Amino acid sequence: MQSNETSVDEEMTRRDFFSTAAMTVGLVLSLGTAAIYGLKYLVPGKKKIKYVDILVGNVGDLPDGASLEFLDGLGKKAILINNKGKISAFSKICTHLGCEVEWQADKKEFFCPCHKGHFNADGKNIAGPPPRPLDRYKVTVKDGNIYVSVREV
Repeated sequence: MQSNETSVDEEMTRRDFFSTAAMTVGLVLSLGTAAIYGLKYLVPGKKKIKYVDILVGNVGDLPDGASLEFLDGLGKKAILINNKGKISAFSKICTHLGCEVEWQADKKEFFCPCHKGHFNADGKNIAGPPPRPLDRYKVTVKDGNIYVSVREV
């Protein structure tokens, strides 16, 4: 025969319930905190890219249609051009397969000899296989000097 009465040993007291609940909440919070820090360790946040202005030349040394090559902060070739008084800087690396583009002052455009890609004076791809414009650098003219903003190494 079964008894309808429960024994005192099987019955949970109020104190036992709150003790178990507190331990469970503490365990869940601890595991959650460990998971957050573990994910931060395994998947670190993005580093903020820092830029620095480098002196590239003087406005007087860059007449209309002229160009001046320089190395960016990562050691890649870049070019500074003066197109009707507008000074711009671009990467010399073609966006198609990484060949080196040439500035053609008479045509006022960049030309990639590898696959006959053409870019206008604003770096926009206008003919050939290049899928996107040339990478552009921020240019600042201050006191007649030309500064280009490049990634800090």
